[in-house]
Amino acid sequence: MSHATLRPLRETDLATAYRLSQALHWPHRPEDWQCLFHTGEGLALEDDQGVFGTGFCVPQGDYATIGLVIVADSHQGQGHGRRLMDGLIGLAGTRTPLLVATLRGAPLYRSQGFVSYERIYQHQIATLPAMDDQRHPLESQVQELTLAAAPQLQRLAQAATGLDRTTLLQELLPQAERIVGLERGGQLRGFALLRPYGRGLSVGPVIAESADQARALILALLRHAEGRYVRFDVTARSGLNPWLSELGIPQVDEVEQMARGEAPVSRDGLDQFALLTQALG
Repeated sequence: MSHATLRPLRETDLATAYRLSQALHWPHRPEDWQCLFHTGEGLALEDDQGVFGTGFCVPQGDYATIGLVIVADSHQGQGHGRRLMDGLIGLAGTRTPLLVATLRGAPLYRSQGFVSYERIYQHQIATLPAMDDQRHPLESQVQELTLAAAPQLQRLAQAATGLDRTTLLQELLPQAERIVGLERGGQLRGFALLRPYGRGLSVGPVIAESADQARALILALLRHAEGRYVRFDVTARSGLNPWLSELGIPQVDEVEQMARGEAPVSRDGLDQFALLTQALG
């Protein structure tokens, strides 16, 4: 086994990092790697053959999300994953680290003090069917939003997640194909994004007070995505899992949200029904 160096990930490493995720059949585009590079700190594992491992830590207020943790198959079983995770936990500093774990990764994370606090259901479909026969009574309250609403959206996202989403939304809102919001009592009380991600489009985050509001926001976005690839990562507590399956968007995976410390809590009657991404929470 050759000596491996753990060092900060550089922008020139992103092409190699993208190839590592492609080898795992992960859907991330080069642009998705760029997003993490702009909003967080990355680490790379490198030996004399080149970079074989990556991971990111993205600060979000009192928390930090850890994602895109990859060790190439050729280097598995040599302790590199633990060394990489120790480095990423170090980058979190005094923040509480959060992550989403696959079945394969969960045992390592548990051994490092992470505890599950939620299940995430991944739903996706390559060609979204038309939603013409799907109606929701709250859709009449859904409206298109512009980037001028960004300060309100940041406040709603922070209340719903317990995370400071300012930097992430500054990065992602301009990329969104559509932003929709829902008012109650003259106040914006929910929103959702439809944006390019992975193999097509992602719906997320979805922020609302209730599952009914979340469904209305989602349907308003799906009417603009017919015939395209669409993905969701919804929480178990959202109750959206069976509904999405009924819409014809099947569940394809199930992962665990984990925290090394106290998990974040929502406030002001808001919740996040669908994640921004698994790597970002």
